[in-house]
Amino acid sequence: MRGSSSLRRREAPLKRVNPSGKTVWVARYTNSAGKRKSAGTFALNAAYALPERFDSFGAYFETWTIRHPRSERTNKTNEGRIGRVLDVEIEGRPLRDWPFPELRRRQMAALVDHMLRVEGRAQAGAVGIRNTISAMVEDAITDEVAEVNFAKGVKIRKRDPRIRKRPKKIRVWSFDQLREFAATGRPEMRAATERPEKHRQTGETLYFSRENYEPLLLVFALTNLRLGEVLALRRSQLDLETGLLHVTGNAHEGVIAEGDSDEKKHVREHPLAPSLVDELRPLPPRIDTPVLFPTPAGRVWRESNFHRDVWKAAQIASDMDVRPHECRHSWITHMRAEGIDPADLAQVSGHDVETATRHYTHSTGRSMEAMRAVIG
Repeated sequence: MRGSSSLRRREAPLKRVNPSGKTVWVARYTNSAGKRKSAGTFALNAAYALPERFDSFGAYFETWTIRHPRSERTNKTNEGRIGRVLDVEIEGRPLRDWPFPELRRRQMAALVDHMLRVEGRAQAGAVGIRNTISAMVEDAITDEVAEVNFAKGVKIRKRDPRIRKRPKKIRVWSFDQLREFAATGRPEMRAATERPEKHRQTGETLYFSRENYEPLLLVFALTNLRLGEVLALRRSQLDLETGLLHVTGNAHEGVIAEGDSDEKKHVREHPLAPSLVDELRPLPPRIDTPVLFPTPAGRVWRESNFHRDVWKAAQIASDMDVRPHECRHSWITHMRAEGIDPADLAQVSGHDVETATRHYTHSTGRSMEAMRAVIG
């Protein structure tokens, strides 16, 4: 059975330095006779090369996203999540200083306890950090740096009594309420709305700028688009004659990514209500940017700046604590209540039928009278 892999036992490669100073690795295996054989030498790809020492969790983390890259957005998210807990002390030692071989599930449980009890994180935030650590440890196992995924299997339950920050309940708003909310984006309304912070030097009251953000807010109110999808819209995607919006991507941190992501469908057509078409038609053209709703400087909005300069003003002026994602939930809920075909609803929302009808559909209370009528 010459060449059969069942008769070979692979071994870790050995590092060698040639007389020229070049570092190479010798691949080895043990054959069926118990003799060690060489499978040749190779140079390790510099982009994937491991540091000379991996004596700590923090040392591995420093180059993790370079050697095991995801998308730019995912890399940034992963770096931010783990970066927040590197200095958390576990059993008297910061997480960054723990040797990988010594980390066990007990240390992960201690980190979870710190996140929930001391930092007051919500369940979703703690789960995100745990999952990112687990993904990094899986890559460390591939690199033969770690042997055990100490984060895997550590539960963070929704009803954990240590959780103080509970998830906010999704509220369903009527279209009339959402139109009222969007109306606060008019210049005169914004100019009369006080900012929550005072002037740093003088302490005088500040007001929002006289920009017209009503059309932008109406897109949230009268469609089911996600925040990033609205901020990524270009004028070329708007077809007012057919009443369709061609969604092609998503924006994050001021950068537009075309196409679907790994987790969500962003490419689809969305119908526009006649009232929304009437509001969008008079939008003044801009030659400095193709973005449909740019910042005053013509750039793509960053989420934090959008919330600070646009959304917060509408919340204050309307005295309605509407959240952007609640507009999406409300739209789908009302469409479902009116008997819109679930398959069509799923296609327009960018989800499968089960998610569109289960996760995004909420009670509106419209059936109470019908229930009474059935009973008689």
